[in-house]
Amino acid sequence: MMKITDYLKEYLFHMLEYREATGYAITTYRVTLLPFIDFCCSKYPDAENLTEEMLENWLADKKYTNNTQATFIACLRKYSQYINFLGIKAYIPDEDYSLKRIAYRPYIFTDDELKTLFNTIDGYGPSTNNAKYKPELVVSPIFRMMYCCGMRPAEPLRLRCKDVNLDSGDIYIVETKRHKDRHIIMSDDMLCLCRKYDSLAGKREWFFEYQSRPYERKWITEQFRHCWKKSGLTAHGNPRAYDLRHAFATRNLIRWIDEGMDINRLLPYLSTYMGHSELSSTFYYIHLLPERIRNSAGINWSQFSDIYKAGDDFED
Repeated sequence: MMKITDYLKEYLFHMLEYREATGYAITTYRVTLLPFIDFCCSKYPDAENLTEEMLENWLADKKYTNNTQATFIACLRKYSQYINFLGIKAYIPDEDYSLKRIAYRPYIFTDDELKTLFNTIDGYGPSTNNAKYKPELVVSPIFRMMYCCGMRPAEPLRLRCKDVNLDSGDIYIVETKRHKDRHIIMSDDMLCLCRKYDSLAGKREWFFEYQSRPYERKWITEQFRHCWKKSGLTAHGNPRAYDLRHAFATRNLIRWIDEGMDINRLLPYLSTYMGHSELSSTFYYIHLLPERIRNSAGINWSQFSDIYKAGDDFED
């Protein structure tokens, strides 16, 4: 009889190959399930099947947040179903493990907060403790890509040099959150910053690279927290790097409204630029606008509420 050490990892790779061949993304499955499989094979090397006990001990060890556990359980459920389909018994997590995701309300930066934060980011000097990461080179262009281009935090990290055209300003974003590739164009200021960074970074595969590999999302999160703390700002919530993307969306909407532009006509462009799979996801940002904007004359805001209801899930 086969042990889990003989097949768990191999069968996961088989499933991922099939998913990828049929057009589905595999990154979340790989990064979520491989550590769990390593845990099971290490703690239960003689076991023949994936069991609920293994799952319980893994969850007790990891102490996931609700949202992270919901993602893990969804991936494990699919994988366990696949193993059962192959004729090998494996525990399929029941609904007791399916935690409700908690919607996160974005942090809305004030103009002064953004100015102070980016002054701090731009003033990031060399660090002996952080030398291999060269934060003085990368934090400014990375965080400005999130704010000026509305990119998700993981998207700049996955850019290869070939994806960034420093002549035209075109950025090709591959394998996004909803698995939709897209092209975006940088502003002239953003393009100049990227050219300056590129001249200092040297030859490499990844646009933002250290030790021949892309930067990790965890490190970028830590750098944002460090810069926020160093700026001396006092938060009225929980600011994250992701909220720079939200600031891009809301500030574009405010600018268009102040300039008297047609929001109905421009929202589909914003939606495409940000990589939303549904236009309703872009309508979410209407609810984040200041009250003075939402009370603007000449705009029927109720039409957007008919499409997006506060509290609905949205793809950010």
